[in-house]
Amino acid sequence: MTKRKFNLRTVAAIIACLVVTTMFAACDKTNPDDDNKNGGGKIDQKLVGTWELYEYWGSLTYYYYYTFNKDGSFVYGDSRANRKASGKYSVANGKITFTNITYKYNEDAPLSFTNKVFEYKIESEDGKPLLRIGYFWFIEDEDYVGEDDWRRFRQKV
Repeated sequence: MTKRKFNLRTVAAIIACLVVTTMFAACDKTNPDDDNKNGGGKIDQKLVGTWELYEYWGSLTYYYYYTFNKDGSFVYGDSRANRKASGKYSVANGKITFTNITYKYNEDAPLSFTNKVFEYKIESEDGKPLLRIGYFWFIEDEDYVGEDDWRRFRQKV
């Protein structure tokens, strides 16, 4: 009888250890609201919103915009060549990675791209947020767009 009690106590202690270990292993230290569901990248909350750029060429005015959403989706558009793009994005180390991109130019059939990386920086000018990033239409020829191609987009209020 003594041997049997010892075996049951040992089994009970092992089971208790396994339960506690499993509980701690199941804990997740990250906040799922911060994760981009497309690849686990982070969302820069300062980036969320719509950013606009107006360019004036003589009597012509061109309008460009990015909209970055909290859920990790984005939209880009411009009036210069009627370009539109949408997809997912995530942010790391001053770079935005765009994924699952659908891109439309004028009346052409939509194109799909997998990954495009843009450097970016959010600054302040005259007390207002300023997004420095390239035009999205650079994706037609480039997989990586650096600060040499930055334009100045202002946050829409």
